[in-house]
Formats: sequence, C-alpha cells, structure tokens
Amino acid sequence: METLSVRCNHCGAPLQVAENTRFVTCQFCQSSLEVKRTDSSVFTEEVAKIAENTGRMAESLEVITVQNEIEQLDREWGIEQADSMVNGRNDTRSPGNPLFGLAFAVFFAVVCFGMASFSGSFGAPGIFQLVPIGMGVFALVAGVMGTVKGQARDEAQSRYQQRRTELTRQLEALKQK
Repeated sequence: METLSVRCNHCGAPLQVAENTRFVTCQFCQSSLEVKRTDSSVFTEEVAKIAENTGRMAESLEVITVQNEIEQLDREWGIEQADSMVNGRNDTRSPGNPLFGLAFAVFFAVVCFGMASFSGSFGAPGIFQLVPIGMGVFALVAGVMGTVKGQARDEAQSRYQQRRTELTRQLEALKQK
C-alpha cells in the first residue's frame, strides 16, 4: 500500500496516510483532519474548522433567504399596486374610510329619488322619472362596490404589512446571532 506524506493543518506534524484515506487523526495533537487532494497537491484541513465554516455559511444562508423573502414580498406588492394603476383601478392610495363613500352614494341616491318623485308630482313624462331613479340605483351599487373594494384593499395591505414586519423581525434576530 502506497502512503503519502502530509502535514497536520493544526500542529504541522508530519503524517503518513494511505493514498485513499479521507480522514485522519493527528497522532501528536489529536486533531481530526480531512485529507484534501488537488491535481498538484495533497493537504489536510481541520474538520472542526470545516464544521465552523459550514455553520457560518448556514447562518448566512438563512439571512439571505429571509432578505429574499422580504424582497419578493415587496416586489409582489409593488406589482399588485402597478397592476391596479395600469388597469385603471386607482386604488393604490387609501382615499379614507370606505364607509364615507357609501354614505355619499346613499345621499346622492336619496337626492336622485327625490328628483324623480318631484318631477313625477308635476306630471313630467316617465323618462324624467326614470333617469334620476337609474342614477340613484347606480350610485347605490357603486357605493357598495367601492366599500367592498376598499375593505379588500385595506385587508391586503394589512396582511402585507404584517408579513413584512414578521420577516423584518426574523431578519434582525438572525443578524443578532
């Protein structure tokens, strides 16, 4: 069996290892070593250092993974907001309480229905009654739809903020290690 001469990476002592040996323990300092080979050389590396480096890389990978999750969350939220703008749904900024829009729609509908009854009391043709009634119905439907959309938008934004806060806290905890 052919042996190779290498040095201990920890204490520098000479070691004789078989050609196919992958791990060895130094007889002088008791360090666990891995025998590494390249095209031009054979050397040893302490297993403890390899494990330490692997642990640091795993921690770094965790940090990078959480950072990527935050970036993906922000991109998805930005895309959703951009889609809203492109599709003519300018609902990216909160106009206030969605119930205010509903209250305005109800007020407008009451005015329209009042106009219809007022024109009917003067004996106006049916078209002069139907148009305000149609406008009032349209206002009520638009008000309800706006309220539902506003609530959905607020819920989506709340979920986004909650998830982003959770990921940011996780990232800070990882960086503290």
